[in-house]
Amino acid sequence: MSEVPGPDGYLPRVDDHLLAAQRRLSDFLFAEEQRNPALTPFPVSPWRKLKRAELVQQVEAVLERIFWLYEHDAELEQAHWARLRLANLLHVLHRAKSAYTEQELCRALDLTNRLLGSIAPYGPVERVVDYLRDHDLTPALCDALRRFQGNLREEMSISQASMQSLRQTLHVLLWLDEWDPLDPKRCWSECVRRDFRAMEGERRLKWRALLKHVRGNAPVRMPAGWARPAEGLLASVGADDFREQIRIWFAPLHLGEPLPLSVAGSHVLKGLIWYCAVSRDPELAECASWLLEARWKQQRNTEKVLTALSVFGITKEELLARQLIKPAGPPPALRLIEQMAHAAAPRVMDHVRTDGDVLIVQGQMYFYRVHRVTGQIERAGDDVILDVNWAEVPDQLRLILHRECDSEHQAALRASLLVHDGVFGRYFKPR
Repeated sequence: MSEVPGPDGYLPRVDDHLLAAQRRLSDFLFAEEQRNPALTPFPVSPWRKLKRAELVQQVEAVLERIFWLYEHDAELEQAHWARLRLANLLHVLHRAKSAYTEQELCRALDLTNRLLGSIAPYGPVERVVDYLRDHDLTPALCDALRRFQGNLREEMSISQASMQSLRQTLHVLLWLDEWDPLDPKRCWSECVRRDFRAMEGERRLKWRALLKHVRGNAPVRMPAGWARPAEGLLASVGADDFREQIRIWFAPLHLGEPLPLSVAGSHVLKGLIWYCAVSRDPELAECASWLLEARWKQQRNTEKVLTALSVFGITKEELLARQLIKPAGPPPALRLIEQMAHAAAPRVMDHVRTDGDVLIVQGQMYFYRVHRVTGQIERAGDDVILDVNWAEVPDQLRLILHRECDSEHQAALRASLLVHDGVFGRYFKPR
């Protein structure tokens, strides 16, 4: 029997190892076209019932399908609708409980890597964290994580906090890479990596388990859910061994010399302070207090470490009084695309003024004239006429931005984007 194209135009190949998964996606897209989201909830249950191998293949099929839709975007007027529906499904699939193998994780990371900036990036990294609960990192997995980290972009983050959490998680995962060359100039924590790599046998296994429990996305205060496993990991390493290593590793903190501190190192130091608190050892509490005397070359990474001392009763107010940390600044601004996508109408900002039938836009890089009736965009200075670069417009923005300017509303939306041409200038190209 010959295959039938899906509603997105994708034609599965009969020799594709993902054929069954791609057929499910075509059925899903047909159903989504008919579903009224206001009346019928997203169909989560069928996907959670997939077997482990089916679930892993389904994730791969979604990533392959989204990539194909981007490759054929110029030919498919409604490709963004299919991509958005598939992205929703991908979120459900990543949330389903499933055990991935090392090879499957590498594949998921690399397939997602091709789409970074276009889809939410969190799923495969969360599956790596799950994998590490029962397994260890491998050279291949570390290489895939580095490729992923190197291409990570902000566009598809849920929020600034979510992206920061993801980046910090990646930093700590790659700090655990035992094949990465050591560089003492990179961070104070290189001494921890050096001494751990010199360990052998059962001792090394126990210390690896303890260090794997350090989290890059841990909250400000030590949660009970982290402390309970930490007690068992400490007991496995042994109180004497842990105390001796901490005294060695923390000794440079009160010697007065400025020390380098990377993002990953700051999380490792925070985790070791928490371990000191869990141990309830007075000598380790003293070692942790040496942090108050430490001098750092990179101040930006120190606050999370200093505030971790709250487990020993050192408050943030005390740290502020001693000028060890800075007062909090203003909260970060909301992401502009999210504002536009959720607004009933685009907001004409302070940097846009009306001159008859023309909107005069003061961008970060250029001035522009946007004609309210025709939508024609002229870049002042060289009089270049710009069109929307539709291939670069993200799917969320396509829900409100039309390819053709067919109303004053669309002209105002273009003006709002051009105000921030330093960020969104790639959404426009010379005619």
